[in-house]
Amino acid sequence: MEWCCGSFRLDLTRGPLLMAIINATPDSFSDGYPDPERACARAERLVAEGADILDVGGESTRPGAEAVPAAEEIARVVPVIERLADRFAVPISVDTQKAAVAEAAVAAGASIVNGVSASLDVASMKGLLQRYDVGYVAMHMRARPAVMQQAVHYDDVVAEVTDSLGKVRDELTEAGVASRRVLYDPGIGFGKKLAHNLALLRAAPSMADALGRPLLMGISRKSWIRDLFHRDMDKSAASLEWRDAVTAMASLLLPFPAVAVHRVHQVEWLKAGLTLREELGETAPVLSE
Repeated sequence: MEWCCGSFRLDLTRGPLLMAIINATPDSFSDGYPDPERACARAERLVAEGADILDVGGESTRPGAEAVPAAEEIARVVPVIERLADRFAVPISVDTQKAAVAEAAVAAGASIVNGVSASLDVASMKGLLQRYDVGYVAMHMRARPAVMQQAVHYDDVVAEVTDSLGKVRDELTEAGVASRRVLYDPGIGFGKKLAHNLALLRAAPSMADALGRPLLMGISRKSWIRDLFHRDMDKSAASLEWRDAVTAMASLLLPFPAVAVHRVHQVEWLKAGLTLREELGETAPVLSE
């Protein structure tokens, strides 16, 4: 099975791929690299550690974050993407809610659009996806970041998120977007409480089966870690290191091939863990329903 992203054909059968996060923002909840050269230095380290994809975002989507104008977001991500696409032989992704930003990013060299608001506005991305043969991540988000953690309620979070992403899949299919170009992301932490997040993580195999494609999971450094362990989190090095350790351990419990891509801030530990899991084979534990 492949993920077709422009000129890249990513093999989803050999083991999980690692999508490394590069925040080209001054207000990320954990780190940020708004200077293009600093972002490139960060990318060089991530690729050396084993990153398969570099994901650039110019708008914070942490809970409570306000929207950034498209022009400002473009000004943040395009210089970074241009440099990364020129320097590294890995796909570059843009993390955005806006079709205009995605268009500018693809023109700058991005091969993947990480559509973090697909369940809200995939229709705005269809034209871009019809014009360009880029890969697409369709993520579930019930409401925009500014309000997404307000009045959160699901009767059956797994069924509702799966149904929402299924509607996105059907809309993309009707628009002629090949399924081999699309992965699905249940949106851990986006309009979900701890119990919802854990239920979605457990249900990864059934969701991938229902959608007919593997999942991308973005659990790195998110508030579910704080809520599960009742531990305060800040931007200190010790706090980030602890969150990265929990992220790596949790990611190793997610089953492959249902979860084919992990979106993470810290690559090295997870890469080492995945290598060990491969060596251990069937003796390695995985999280399942």
